[in-house]
Amino acid sequence: MNAYAFYEAGHTIQYNEQGVERIELLPGTHDEVKAFKIYMKAGSVITPELYKDSSVFYVFGHVHGGVGILKDEHKVYNLDTVCFYAPNYEHEAYSITAVTDFEFVQVIAHMDSHDWERAADTQLALPFFRRESECDRYDQDCKTPGTISRTVLFGEFDRLGRLTCGICEAENCAGTIEKGHPEVHQWNYALEGADYWMNVGSGDPENIEHYDRVEGDWDFIPAGPDHTLYAEMGHKVHYCWVEFNTHKRGK
Repeated sequence: MNAYAFYEAGHTIQYNEQGVERIELLPGTHDEVKAFKIYMKAGSVITPELYKDSSVFYVFGHVHGGVGILKDEHKVYNLDTVCFYAPNYEHEAYSITAVTDFEFVQVIAHMDSHDWERAADTQLALPFFRRESECDRYDQDCKTPGTISRTVLFGEFDRLGRLTCGICEAENCAGTIEKGHPEVHQWNYALEGADYWMNVGSGDPENIEHYDRVEGDWDFIPAGPDHTLYAEMGHKVHYCWVEFNTHKRGK
């Protein structure tokens, strides 16, 4: 198997007494990176655990139009569109409130001694918040014409540990057709309005895995295989990719 996929439509939400459910997505697929989907009923509030030895990164995908509020020691953020947040490790508490029924993804990546050495030299200023519209656009040869790519976490100075992140958006026979990257694992979160397909693998058709993706879905492509994320006519590619570099120095 080249990839693993979570289908939002196959999950029945089971809220606890506080109106919250937190599930691990695709457990066991990676030792150092874990992802969780958090579902919140309107009016519910969480104060997430703080981590000293792991980087934490949130993807608020505006799935099904859900809206929330995030408050930390610096500011109150309206989570009313596709946006991203990274807290300052164990140093500053924060809370998330659901204005409507609301769901989002939390990624937790282990930071080893090499990661901390790099962070001591240059690191992303935390806490970090960006809306999709605030993220810089870039061009990439694996994207078809008309595809919009944006960087969220990228390169030497603004990665989070070994995590990088970006956004891809396209529609009407467009998307990503990418050769495999042997040192980078990739997770994808289908964002607001997404309705596309993903193929993983190359060569013999029997070796190519096909997945239909809609908003709220999540998948994991391990380092190596080619992959295509593509929208047919009348459909839309809209996903956030989160990548983790297997190289200890993240080069």
